[in-house]
Amino acid sequence: MVQELDPNIITSAVKLWQKLVTEPAVIVKFTKKDKTERIMRCTLDFKKVPVPDRPKSINIPKILDLIQKHQMLHVYDLDKKGWRTVPFNKIEYVDTSDKRYYVQGEKK
Repeated sequence: MVQELDPNIITSAVKLWQKLVTEPAVIVKFTKKDKTERIMRCTLDFKKVPVPDRPKSINIPKILDLIQKHQMLHVYDLDKKGWRTVPFNKIEYVDTSDKRYYVQGEKK
């Protein structure tokens, strides 16, 4: 029997990254290293990142390596105005402009 995949569940960090690059901004709820929960409004849309904070170059192989091997995503925090690292396996959900996606990865 083939199990249907729930389109509202994101199961890999790469799929989450693909979702982030297509949205102007998202809300991410995750657990920080100190075990506190954080809700962050963030983006990967460089038009929303102030010019001084934009990367001077983009190394896609390095980004994908970080995502695949370490399950870490770098996003721009729109409220704190800075780049932040979010651990994929600590994300509970991501709200886009029209939908909530739950993240279902290996929790550590």
